[in-house]
Amino acid sequence: MAEQKNIFKRYQLRQAAGMYFLIDCEQPGLPYRRPMTLNEVGARIWELLSEGRDREQIARILSEEYEVELAEVSEDVDLFCRQLKEQNIL
Repeated sequence: MAEQKNIFKRYQLRQAAGMYFLIDCEQPGLPYRRPMTLNEVGARIWELLSEGRDREQIARILSEEYEVELAEVSEDVDLFCRQLKEQNIL
């Protein structure tokens, strides 16, 4: 759990010009890691992850917020989490 909290300190979600960016604030230098660009839903998933919510909770919340079928949202949450793992963020 402590490691997960460190992830949310290291990676900060920022919004600028209507876009969302996930920025690695503890980069050791070169090579520079560009910020990961997120859409609104990706940013919301990151916020919910940072609150300690699990994938199922996140899917239920997003299903209600965006009025989308739970199965569809669950797939999106899983895909986003896989992308974070591929980027060595989660």
